[in-house]
Amino acid sequence: MKVCEQVLLYAQNELTADEKTAFEAHLDGCKACQDELKFLAKLDEGFAPKSAPQHVIDSLFAKTTRRKSVFAKFKLAWTACGALAVAMGVFLVSVSSPRPFDAHDLVAYMSSTSVDDEYTLFAQELTDMENYF
Repeated sequence: MKVCEQVLLYAQNELTADEKTAFEAHLDGCKACQDELKFLAKLDEGFAPKSAPQHVIDSLFAKTTRRKSVFAKFKLAWTACGALAVAMGVFLVSVSSPRPFDAHDLVAYMSSTSVDDEYTLFAQELTDMENYF
């Protein structure tokens, strides 16, 4: 590899100690490598992030650290709303979940007048069908 081809590796500090020493000796007499190295240094500066002036940073931190959060002001209200939402959820689940069917429900169902008529009609149709077959 030619020494001039190592300028990018030198700029990125990728050369071994021996290669670096040899390139620096070459750099003293090679105007093209010196110009390319200067160009690469300017290019790296262009990609470096710019920082804000210190007074801007101080002003920003002063504003953000003194201000209380909206959530902190209404901490009790947010807690109460959360507890109310949980209570409503528990209530709705307990109301909507079906309870087991027992004998009292059957007696109540069979004792209504319209059900009695339907049951009697069903019993009669069942008897007629048994007699037919």
